Parts: sequence; structure tokens; C-alpha cells
Amino acid sequence: MNQFLSTCLLFAALLSLPLTTRGQETNATIARRMILNVPSFQTGNPAETSRGTSPSVSARELSIPERAVSSYKKGMDRLSRNDPAGSLHHFQRAASEFSNFYEVYHAIGLAQLRLGHEEEAQQAFQKSIDASGGHYAEPHFGLSALLCNQQKFTEAEPIIRKALELAPGFGPGRFILAWALFGLNRLDEAEKIAHEVSIRDPKLALPHLLLANIYNRWDDCSAMLVELDAYLRLEPDGPLSASTRSPGIR
Repeated sequence: MNQFLSTCLLFAALLSLPLTTRGQETNATIARRMILNVPSFQTGNPAETSRGTSPSVSARELSIPERAVSSYKKGMDRLSRNDPAGSLHHFQRAASEFSNFYEVYHAIGLAQLRLGHEEEAQQAFQKSIDASGGHYAEPHFGLSALLCNQQKFTEAEPIIRKALELAPGFGPGRFILAWALFGLNRLDEAEKIAHEVSIRDPKLALPHLLLANIYNRWDDCSAMLVELDAYLRLEPDGPLSASTRSPGIR
């Protein structure tokens, strides 16, 4: 299992997938973007979509300066072009223009995560949570996945549960919950949730890898091989596929 949890590469892509401002994007759309690895940053810009187009525009959204919105969009464009280092300059400028721009702190966390700066990413996700008063789902997903990657499963569980309260339809978030439960050795719960995710989002590969590890712990070799085969069909050339083909995945 250590090979499975040893990298944030897949989660950098997963966590770049924006929810809508209400967390209601369909699982099919999320799964399609995950497979194609094409994050739609511009369409998920909460500051932009709120201006004059939402029936319930908040005072906060209307108060975001245009310069801050412009810098945020430029940073998102850099991040979508796989330039996380270049995006940080724009994100930091946006934050300096509007200190309560919690979407920007989440974006900074994504950029830092892609750069491999876990401590900085964790701080940015937490700052986004604090600035939003705990009502913005995305940084909860980011922080919980990062804590799972650090094997801090006890800390991760309540954060991912809060994220799913805010955006219950986000399939990959259910996977993060299953991951946390696996790390806490609550295997029956983890298996149930991972299995539900694999059925609900059939294009998501990671639940099959988690299920394989659960069955490996249970010494159920036949079930483990079924799940490994399902994972490899979905991710034949993924960053974890070569190690998955090797014997012994504990």
C-alpha cells in the first residue's frame, strides 16, 4: 500500500477539478475530466460567474475587485498550462488585492501541491477554510487528501466528512473518505464506500486500487486480482500502473 500512497501526482490532477460554486457538478462530468486530465478552471471561476449572472449574488462576491479577479484568472490559466510556479505570482497578487478571496488560497494550495511543497499547500488549504468560515468545499477535499497522503488519517477523516457535507455529489471525495477509513483499519467501511464509488463513477480507477489493497489485507487473492485488472484497464499507462503489475502490493 505504501506504493499507492507515496505520491500526490494523481491527486494534483484530482484536486484541480473545480466543483461548481454550489458543489453540484455531476459525477459523470468529473469522471470525464479526470480521465482526460483537462481541468476547466475558467468555467469554475466563482468570482466571475457570480457577477451579474447568479440569482443570489452576495455582498462579498460583488466586493471582489476586478484586479483581484483578473489576477486569479491569470493564475488559473497558468495552472491549467502546467505552470504552477508561474501561477503563484498571480494568485498572491489576487490575495493582496482582496484578503478574503478564499478561492485564491485554495488555488495556491493546488499550485504548491503540484510543486511538491506539502507544508505550504497545507497552510494554504487551511487558510482557505478559515477565510470562508468553513463553508467552501474545495480546500476541505485538498487538505483531507494531503493528510491521507501523509498517513494522518485520524486528522483527515473529520475534514473529508465536512467536505462531503458541503458537496455530497463529488465522487472522488467519497474515495478520499474510503482512503482515510482504510488507513484507520476500518476495512469493512472502506470497502463499502470504495465499492459504491466504483459503481457510481465507473471511470474512476483509484477505487479499484484501494479495493485491491483491502482484499490483499484480507488475503483474498482472487478478489484482489479482479480489482487490479479493473484498475489497469482504466489506467494502463498511469504513474502507478507499473508498480501495480508487480507482485506484492502491501
